[in-house]
Amino acid sequence: MAVRNVFTQEQLDEARKKLENLPDLTPQRITREAALENLKDTILVLAKEKGYTVSDIKSALDAMECRFSEKAISAVVNEGGGKKKRAPRRAEAAQQKTTPQDNQPSS
Repeated sequence: MAVRNVFTQEQLDEARKKLENLPDLTPQRITREAALENLKDTILVLAKEKGYTVSDIKSALDAMECRFSEKAISAVVNEGGGKKKRAPRRAEAAQQKTTPQDNQPSS
């Protein structure tokens, strides 16, 4: 069947009406990040109170066909309770470092 190169206005109007009547799939399609956020409380209980490791939690999720990396699960478990994130080094601060020669008075 050949690809159609031209359409009538009637065909476009009909297509627009059909597309506008398609249901909203947003509630059914949850992103990976949103899914982890949704499971966060349960993951924290497993890790902090029930003694599960990140690997144990990953295996359980894998068995339910919910695939997440250990790194992603670990980020949920360690979120907010660990080290402070370091601020990136500013280029200006690096350039303003002085050398011992700069601190000597001029003669």
